[in-house]
Amino acid sequence: MPIQDAPKIPKWPFFTADAALLLTAAAILFVSKFPITGLTAVAIACCCSAGAGILVFPFLREHSAAVKLWEQANLAEAAQQIDRLVSIANHIATAGDEWKAVQDAANKTNRVAGSLIDRISTESKAFADFLGRADAQEKQTMRFEMDKMRRAEAEMLQVLVHLLDHVYALYQGAQRSGQSQLVQQLAKFRAACLDTARRVGVVAYEAQQGDAFNPQSHQTVDGQEPKPDLVVVDTVACGYSFQGQPVRRILVAMGKPGTDPFLTSPAESSGDSEFEDLNVGPAT
Repeated sequence: MPIQDAPKIPKWPFFTADAALLLTAAAILFVSKFPITGLTAVAIACCCSAGAGILVFPFLREHSAAVKLWEQANLAEAAQQIDRLVSIANHIATAGDEWKAVQDAANKTNRVAGSLIDRISTESKAFADFLGRADAQEKQTMRFEMDKMRRAEAEMLQVLVHLLDHVYALYQGAQRSGQSQLVQQLAKFRAACLDTARRVGVVAYEAQQGDAFNPQSHQTVDGQEPKPDLVVVDTVACGYSFQGQPVRRILVAMGKPGTDPFLTSPAESSGDSEFEDLNVGPAT
């Protein structure tokens, strides 16, 4: 039910009375002598209080009437809601019987579903066991293939390093021969071989003449650490790294500073079996 508006009270008489009281208070204040006596102050306060009460009175009455209308409307709406609740209660009672039948059917369905769940659980466990066995077999196959790849990579790296060692030995032999044209040709050939090796991740390193011996990057032919007064006079075999990981240290010839590198033993006179770290493989 819609809430009707409360009847409006004309407010102009109250405004007029309030204005008259305020004018009276102003007149009393105007004709009074200062300082104001207690009786005069009481009269002015009474006029102001009465004016304020007269001004507020119509609004209070309208508010009281609106509240009563609102309460009546809410009571009517509450009665309608009670009627609806009674109707809903009747529907609920009817639905209770239907729900009992549905519950019986649901219990029967639940028993059937329980048997299906047990069957699915058994099949799921069997399937999980099958997947576990298949996964273990696949992992074993993958490990076998990875081992084969690592062995193939190690063999490829060893062949490539030995090939580069032979190329470097040829280049050193050309330098010892003193034939500039042969040195130039073998230098180009060696540069091409090093560039090709670099493409697959193999990088060669040479020692510089006069460098101090560094056990982290150098090794001698006999595998012994040289005396402190000796320096590097020649690179017997290059050191190598594969994909940034060290593979073999540089094999160097040691001697007194100023020693002619061509007077040291060449790489081919030593043989691979005399090198300490010549067996190479991919860094792990």
